[in-house]
Amino acid sequence: MARTVTAGGTIRKPKAGRSTRQISSGSLPALIGVKQLGQARWLLAALVGLALALAFPEPRWLGLAWLVPGAWLTVVAGERRWRLFGLAFVAALVFRLVSLRFLLAMPHTAGAISGWLALSLYSALYPAAWAWVCGGWLRDGLAKLEWTWFRRLGFGLFAAASWVALEMAQARLLGGYPWNFLGVSQFENLPLIQVASVTGVYGVSFLVVWASVSLVFAVLQIRRAPANPWSWSADLALPLLALGLVCGWGVLRVTRLPAPANRLTVALVQPSIPQQLIWQRGTGDERLDKVLELSRLALATQPDLLLWPEACAPISAERWPEVFDMVKSSGVPLLFGADDVERVGEVERYYNSAVLLAPDGPQFPSYRKRRLVMFGEYIPFEKALPFMKYLSPIGGSFSAGTEPVQFALPGGKQTLAPLICFEDAFPHGGREHVLAGTDLLVNLTNDGWFGAGLEQWQHAANAVFRAVENGVPLVRCANNGLTCWIDSLGQVRQFYGQESGDIYGAGFVSFEVPLGQPLGQTAYNRRGDLFGWGCLVAAVAVAAARRAKRRLHTGGGIG
Repeated sequence: MARTVTAGGTIRKPKAGRSTRQISSGSLPALIGVKQLGQARWLLAALVGLALALAFPEPRWLGLAWLVPGAWLTVVAGERRWRLFGLAFVAALVFRLVSLRFLLAMPHTAGAISGWLALSLYSALYPAAWAWVCGGWLRDGLAKLEWTWFRRLGFGLFAAASWVALEMAQARLLGGYPWNFLGVSQFENLPLIQVASVTGVYGVSFLVVWASVSLVFAVLQIRRAPANPWSWSADLALPLLALGLVCGWGVLRVTRLPAPANRLTVALVQPSIPQQLIWQRGTGDERLDKVLELSRLALATQPDLLLWPEACAPISAERWPEVFDMVKSSGVPLLFGADDVERVGEVERYYNSAVLLAPDGPQFPSYRKRRLVMFGEYIPFEKALPFMKYLSPIGGSFSAGTEPVQFALPGGKQTLAPLICFEDAFPHGGREHVLAGTDLLVNLTNDGWFGAGLEQWQHAANAVFRAVENGVPLVRCANNGLTCWIDSLGQVRQFYGQESGDIYGAGFVSFEVPLGQPLGQTAYNRRGDLFGWGCLVAAVAVAAARRAKRRLHTGGGIG
C-alpha cells in the first residue's frame, strides 16, 4: 500500500477512493502550461469580442469581422458544457458592451447604466448561443480534428446558416432588436452588400461566417502539410468562389444603375436640440422657434419637400396656424414627427407619429410608429411592476401603430413611405413599407438621446441595408446626426456636416434625391426573408439530426 511521510515524520495512508500519482519534474511545466492556456482562453475570448466591436462604427475596421467567427471557435474548441458557454458568452458580452457603449451617454443615469447592461446581456445571448452550438462540434479541439474535406465544408455551411438563424430570431423575439448584425459591418463594401437585394443583410452575414470558418480550416491544413503550398486551397476554394461571384455581380449591378428620370429636392432641418431640453416642461415654444427659424432659411433654397426630425418640437393649438401659414405660403409640404393622441371611450392612447402637412392641409391617415423602443417609448410591465418606471425618463408609454402608410406628395406623382427612429434597423419591417410604387423611404429620428458619438454612425450603417434590400433611396432626417441620403445601392451620398466635419450641430441641408426603384422591385422586396428562413430550417434540421444520432450511439443502438 502506498504511504506518504509528512515533514514531522508521521506516516499517513492515502484517503480511501483516491489514487496517488507521481509527477515527474519534466511533466510539471507541461501541466502548468495547460493551466495557463486555460486561463488565457478567457482573455482571448474577451479580445475576440473586442475585435468584433471594432469592426462596427466606430472605428469600423471591417476586416476584423472576417476573422472573428473563426477565431471565436478556435478559442472555445475543446471545451465542454458550461465552460464552453462561459467562454462563448464572455466574447459576446464584450462585443455588446463595447459596441453599445453609446447608451451610457443618455442624460438619465439610472436608465443609461441599467439599459446598457440589460441590453448587452440580452443581445449577447444570440452570438454566444452560436459559439456554444458550433463549439460543441469541436469537442476534441482543433489540433485533433481529423475531418474529411466534405465534413469541413458541411460544418462551415452549418456555422453560417446557424448564425443567420440566430439573427433572424434576434430580429423578432421580444419585439426584436436587430442592431449591428454581422453583415452590417460591411456597409461600406458596396459590391458585396448588393447581395442584400436578394437575401437581405443575412446573406452578407452568411458569407462572412462561412469564409471565416473556412479560413481556420485552411490554416490547419497548412500546419499539417507545410510542404504543400496548396494545402489551403481545398477549404477556401468554394467560399472564395462564392465571394467572387457575389462581388462580381455587385460590381455589374452598381455600374448599370440607370440615370434617374425624376428627382426631388428635399430640405432637411437638423435642430440639434439636447435631450434634456426635450424632456423639460415649458420648452416647447423655444424649440419650435428654433425649428421655424431654420425652416425659413431652408425654404429659401426652394425645395420640393421639407423635413423635420422626430420629436423635435411640439406644435400647440395656438401655434398651429403659424406652421400651417409657413407651409401654405411657401407651397412646400412638410413631413414632421409629432405626438398623436386618440381617445377610445375614456382611454387616451398616445402615438409617436409622422404627419404630412400639405399646402391644402394635413394628409390622413398619419403614420403611427409600429416598433417602439423599450424604456424609450414604452415601459414593459409598468402595471405589474411599477418600479420599472424609474429606469426610464418617460412619463408613460406610447401605443404601437398597426400598419405602414404611403404619403402622396401634391400632384400625386411621388410617393414616400415614412419610418420613425430605429424602425430602419428592421429588415422585414422596412420591406413592409415599400410597395411597387414607392419612390422614397424617409426616416425621421431623434438620436439626441445619445449626445454626439458613435450611435449616429451605427444607426446609419444599419439603415444602409434597407435601401439595398428594397431598391429605393432612403432619406434620414435626424435631430443631431446623421442627416443624410442613401441611394438605392446603399451608398451614403451626402450628409449634413460633410464639409465642416461636424455632423452634430444645428442647421439645415438640401439634397437632390433621385426617385423610384431604378433597378426594379428587388427579389428581397418581393419574397422577403426566404433565404433567412431557409437558413433557420436547415440549421435546426442539421442540429436535430446530429442530436438524434448521438442519442442513438449513447443509447447502445450502434456499437
